Amino acid sequence: MHSTMLSLLPADSLPSDLDPERDEPLTAVVEALLNRGRHMERKAAFALVDAALHDARAEVRAEGLRAADRACMLSRSAPRRLVWNLRAAAVDEESVVAMSSLLGRLGSVAAPAADILAPLAGRHPGHDDDHADRALAALVRVAPAQSAPLLAAGLGRRPRALDAASGFRSPEDSAFPYSGELLDAVRNRLAQLETLSGNEARQLTNLLAGWGAEAAQALPELCAALPYFPGPAAHALAAVAADCAPGDRARAVTSLRVVTAEQGGLPAAKALHDLDGDVAPLLRCLEQDLRRGPGPLREAATMAAALGSRAAVLVPALREALDAADGDTTPALDTDTALAEALWRVTGDAEGVVAALDSVFARAEQNPWSRWAVVRAARTTALLGPAGRPLVARLEAALDNPVQAPAVVLALTAVAEPSSQDRSVLADAALRSAEQDADPAGACDALEALGPGALTGDHVRRLVALADSDARVIRSGVDDRIIRQDEALRIRVRTLSTAHAAPAAP
Repeated sequence: MHSTMLSLLPADSLPSDLDPERDEPLTAVVEALLNRGRHMERKAAFALVDAALHDARAEVRAEGLRAADRACMLSRSAPRRLVWNLRAAAVDEESVVAMSSLLGRLGSVAAPAADILAPLAGRHPGHDDDHADRALAALVRVAPAQSAPLLAAGLGRRPRALDAASGFRSPEDSAFPYSGELLDAVRNRLAQLETLSGNEARQLTNLLAGWGAEAAQALPELCAALPYFPGPAAHALAAVAADCAPGDRARAVTSLRVVTAEQGGLPAAKALHDLDGDVAPLLRCLEQDLRRGPGPLREAATMAAALGSRAAVLVPALREALDAADGDTTPALDTDTALAEALWRVTGDAEGVVAALDSVFARAEQNPWSRWAVVRAARTTALLGPAGRPLVARLEAALDNPVQAPAVVLALTAVAEPSSQDRSVLADAALRSAEQDADPAGACDALEALGPGALTGDHVRRLVALADSDARVIRSGVDDRIIRQDEALRIRVRTLSTAHAAPAAP
């Protein structure tokens, strides 16, 4: 069968009439083999991909690349097993560009392929070049230190690469590694505000925010950008100046005060509060947004909640906004949940908050797309502790939905009478959510809250299977995050399974 499949390549013109939705036969065969979950079938799938990637015909290698991409999204062992074959298939510019997206998603696992990305990524830095931009965006994820000087040289002409660097995430860190060369380039771009386009201002300031005090040299440029890009520049100013010398911090505070006085706006007022502790401008902005209508309500409520009792002056506006609650759309439900949480954190008065959350749960039953709104309402309910006990019936009614189950388990653990809940049943609901890729990260939160005593031997075996199986648990979501999220989940589940495992016999 292996030989027969290879003899049919290129096979894209031969899809089966039995499955009109599948038009890539090699990818379909590889996926079917991997989904069997057995070692020999996995070896057979990888052997097919290897053969296609090493084929002399470009169209066959293209089919092999698509099959490799699917394999890496389904199998945890696929990236390390296939990366050298991907490298071998990069025989020309078109093939490097074609595989750049996959290499970027593999991150540091694709380091053996960094040298095939670098020449194209560094080409023509002074000119727009989409192929170079795609290769550099991949290199940012694969070998960030190697990519930094190339990004610095092409800054302003490499939007994909800048976007990858400004939103950089890895298991080791959450910010793109600091580079003095790149810092100089960012400062030069910010000094030319009139030339910035699209999301460039936000991306540049995100880079600086991630570097914190290391980006202190860019404070003059951030202060100059503040009146033109108050949102992103204010966020970066607060992050950079927080640990700077007193003089630098004072300069940032002065700039924020001027913009807050002249333009108002929540971002500058929040940054001013973060740096100087001055809460008055922030409270004025929050009250305006709370009374302005649906648009800014949720963000304003979230910021008010973070202030706690210091936001007491906002209670009338919060109550007024909550009394006007209407609609069963997900945004409306989420806004009401945020308002309820703000009232709880500010006042500690449970009565009105419980009534508001009860209304959210009731209205969510009328909206089949409201599962994540229920999740957010359940997580807010958990904050109430025993004061949220009147909502137990609402929570129990939502437990059967695998998306909602982890948040509901968290809430029941926090609010219900302990003797009224079968903790092993709650653990089972959380585990099912993880196994079905409904809310795996939330399931880990729930299992941690339940503690070791809630898990049976079968539960522990299922946890071990989630951690050690070759099949990815997370298979859906944003494409360029799936692999990274699944690897992070694997580490977390392995820690949980170790903590919950029975002690070894002496």
